[in-house]
Amino acid sequence: MTDTTVAGSPADVENDSKLPSHQARGDGSPDTWLYPEAWIDELKGIADLSAETVRQILAVAWEYTRCVIPVYTNSSRYLAFCRVIIVGIVAKFNGSLVDILAGDTVLGYNLNELFDTLFAQCPHRDALAQDYRTFIIATAEKTSNRQDSELFRRYVNALAESPKTWFRIRDADAIMRFSLAAALACNDIDNLMFTEEQFQILGEIGCTMYDAVAFYKHRAEGETNDTFAYVPSSLRQEAYRRAREVLWALDVAWADYPGHLPIVNFIRSFGGPIHMMMGRYRFVEDGLTIGKPETEDVISQTRRKFKLWNRVDSGRECGPDEARYCEVIRQSGRLLFDGLADLLQRQEPGRERCDRCRYRMSYGAERSGEFGGVELCDECREGWRFYIESLPQRAAAAFPELHGTQLRLG
Repeated sequence: MTDTTVAGSPADVENDSKLPSHQARGDGSPDTWLYPEAWIDELKGIADLSAETVRQILAVAWEYTRCVIPVYTNSSRYLAFCRVIIVGIVAKFNGSLVDILAGDTVLGYNLNELFDTLFAQCPHRDALAQDYRTFIIATAEKTSNRQDSELFRRYVNALAESPKTWFRIRDADAIMRFSLAAALACNDIDNLMFTEEQFQILGEIGCTMYDAVAFYKHRAEGETNDTFAYVPSSLRQEAYRRAREVLWALDVAWADYPGHLPIVNFIRSFGGPIHMMMGRYRFVEDGLTIGKPETEDVISQTRRKFKLWNRVDSGRECGPDEARYCEVIRQSGRLLFDGLADLLQRQEPGRERCDRCRYRMSYGAERSGEFGGVELCDECREGWRFYIESLPQRAAAAFPELHGTQLRLG
């Protein structure tokens, strides 16, 4: 195991250059939140987080990291990834605590130092950092009750611009390529990287599978970011099957290349099994089922941040806040992945769009059983259908090795 210096620590922890020992901690609640004993000082001193919430955050971060990157060879990089996941989990339910407009120091961590540790040998380090910051900026806007802000309005409008645009933004929103690169880095695989087209395919596979499984969770949250808020929801099963088949074809094509294993393992777990293995999801509460429609009780719990979920309701008005949007654009080289600033700037009020689709000035779910974003008309949804059905062909174009498998391209 590689032993290097850990960066971005919130406190001086004894033996900080080692991955924390695997000891359990829990509380008296029905859920027992387990994480390494050496994490006891993580998030220490954050006044807006109760001790119980901190325990839950750390357990969720530990469970997620262990599920998607179960094996590692570099303990310092692994711990750095755990810490960026901790920050991301907080962003998902309380964005006011992770405002990175002023800089990269949040929750006692220095994100820039964590990126340096995680991607020290990666030529795409800066681009990956932009992807992560995009996730934080957009997610924090959504979970800070700023649904009518200029930034969030333009961001949600951009989600619906096209299927390809959607999957690129969803890739950043799920920190897919960031995490795939981290999975390689945590295993000291520094000589493997993918093209933009290949990253897009890998992100689409993972997000299609995750969103198909998380459909009712996302609807309970009034989410703007679920593939099947835009693709016809009747395609969920077929889209999942198709994406899963492409993933298995990649696994077959890469069978003799162990360096690719962290990629397949990550997407395989992200695409479904984490919903059973992580306490953050409702698999146990829903009678060992996945895909159970949300109830009013589940929505009410979501508003109360149960399991660190967050409900995006419409009607919360805080003003357009154009100054914040302008500042994000000004810092777009640091905060947004390449191309997103131009995309946001195209979302001008009064821009010509399909007059049958429903765009709003403020986003969020208006009632139960609905998502919170743009509502596409049936004709526009059909265009998205054709795109998602073409995944195998597009995957084979990006990964020629798939032609040597039994993947159905028709």
